[in-house]
Amino acid sequence: MKTNWCAASAIVGLAAVPAAVVTIYLPAPSHADGCASPAPDPCTDVLAQEARWLTAITAGDVPTVESILAPNFMHTTSEGQLLTREQEIASTKPVSYRMNTSDHSVEFSGDAALVRGLNTVTDAGKVIARVRFTDVFVNDNGTWLAVSAQESPAGS
Repeated sequence: MKTNWCAASAIVGLAAVPAAVVTIYLPAPSHADGCASPAPDPCTDVLAQEARWLTAITAGDVPTVESILAPNFMHTTSEGQLLTREQEIASTKPVSYRMNTSDHSVEFSGDAALVRGLNTVTDAGKVIARVRFTDVFVNDNGTWLAVSAQESPAGS
């Protein structure tokens, strides 16, 4: 099985604000970002889905979260809790904090993509958590669906 790798640095600014308007900044990766494939489209697509997911989580947008999570989705939180898809969806509520992701790398293996990065969570301008994450997506007929999320505290 051929493995392709792409690395992209991205900052995603997320905030739950009145009327659930969320601003997101995600520069599209280019060939110079390290995508090993001839066309950077898979990297762009996966990172766009990652950003869409984080925006939906922060905004409490349940229908969008439901559309991104695969039926067999599982989430291991930074506290060691294992959440099913149903539990993840049930916990989706608007929040006031911001999630700023950075240090993204995307690795492809067949129809699977692993996204790794650092999430710095801030509230009222103060860092409240730093979390390393790995999200696994599968390409289901052209749509990247999340099948797994794993988080670990990154310290300060």
